[in-house]
Amino acid sequence: MLKMVLTRLGAMIAVLFAVTVLVFGLGTLIPGDLTSVIVGTEGATAEQFEEVRRNLGLDKPLPVQYARWLGNALLGDLGTSPITGRNVSSDLAQQIPVSAELALVCLLFSTLIGLPAGIVAAVHANRKLDVLIRSQLLIAFSVPTFVVGILLLLVGSRVAPDLFRVSFTPWSQDPMTHIRSMIMPLLTITFPITAMTMQMTRSAMLEVLTDPFIVTARSVGVRLPRIHYLHALRNALPPIITFIGFQFGVLLGGLIVVEQIFSLPGLGRGMLEAISTRDYPMVTATTLVFAVTFVIINGVIDLLYPLLDPRQRTR
Repeated sequence: MLKMVLTRLGAMIAVLFAVTVLVFGLGTLIPGDLTSVIVGTEGATAEQFEEVRRNLGLDKPLPVQYARWLGNALLGDLGTSPITGRNVSSDLAQQIPVSAELALVCLLFSTLIGLPAGIVAAVHANRKLDVLIRSQLLIAFSVPTFVVGILLLLVGSRVAPDLFRVSFTPWSQDPMTHIRSMIMPLLTITFPITAMTMQMTRSAMLEVLTDPFIVTARSVGVRLPRIHYLHALRNALPPIITFIGFQFGVLLGGLIVVEQIFSLPGLGRGMLEAISTRDYPMVTATTLVFAVTFVIINGVIDLLYPLLDPRQRTR
């Protein structure tokens, strides 16, 4: 067991290292560089470009630049934005909690709704209740996120303007206003994720419900709720947990539309603004956050597998 954990931790560290190389390499492929943003493109001399490049260390070989960038990143220093003049790490420290809260709360509600709905749909597969549950949730999934967000803004401004016409307020300033400012974004993204969670749970449960040990449990008279919600669900959890973890990574990096519609100062909106202003340090740092989040979540889920499925402990 310990050997397996150490092996998987070592593999995760190796993947993280590869991710940093990839992110840094992609950053160097962006048209132009930080020098052109600082100096400008009109009226600048070659000497000015060379001086700025020398001060920034861009005249060094790429391996030297990467080693310097990685060392600073490990110390929490991701550079300074040439556009805002602020420290990139400080901006990320303000943006990450907003996106993380939205993603985590969305996954919580979508799991609380989608998991039981998927179990019920699997137990009543191809019957009226199954069709009813799937049709309602899949209709919600089929509507694009930006359409749902705009409709909520329109309807909310007419029906409940006091509730829906609020800008983002941090929890530390006013908890109630903060909750109100997060209601619409949560409604916008929760139902599509709920539909996907339900469909994944239903598929995993259908596979397990046909296994021999389930048939044996039914034949010896074990109560159906115990079979469905204990034995079958426990064996169906690994792919469901994998899917939920994957969705967290997708949400964290895919909230650009929602955060833009509702003016939330999260990672998605910050990434969009950084791209539009050619803020290279911010683009690279945000990409690194997204990539590292994916790797860490997948690594944690990989370590959870032996706890969910004892058969993997001996592998």
